[in-house]
Amino acid sequence: MARHERDGGFTIVEILVVIAIISVLAGLLMTGVLIAKRNAMKKQTKIILAGISIALESYKTDMGDYPPGSGDTQSAETLFAELTTAKGFGPYYTSRDKSVRDTNGNGVMELVDAWGNPILYTRGELLVEEKEYELVSTGADGVQGTEDDVVM
Repeated sequence: MARHERDGGFTIVEILVVIAIISVLAGLLMTGVLIAKRNAMKKQTKIILAGISIALESYKTDMGDYPPGSGDTQSAETLFAELTTAKGFGPYYTSRDKSVRDTNGNGVMELVDAWGNPILYTRGELLVEEKEYELVSTGADGVQGTEDDVVM
């Protein structure tokens, strides 16, 4: 029987198997990277909310009450104005470029989460639960009331 000798190269099947293995590994890696990024954005938003919460407590100490807020984008604008204006011992919040943006294009800035969505602020008397205030990030999807919301 005649025997065929190979010239030391790879067959097309071997190359396809290697490409398939690399593709599977890359897919697994990308899934892990995306999960880590989502968790990092959520953590960053919690840090932003904690900073705003501290500013709100300082505001209340000086002014005797929390600023007005009804939980909509306008309340996000009001919150920004109240916390960054020099009154009492304020300003109570020093904005960082990434945490402030005009999200609705009306020329008035709002405090924003890690995804760039306005942070919604509701004063206590408008809440169902007995809290002094509530800060809500609408998360990656930008829709309030979904599972990715961050509430403080």
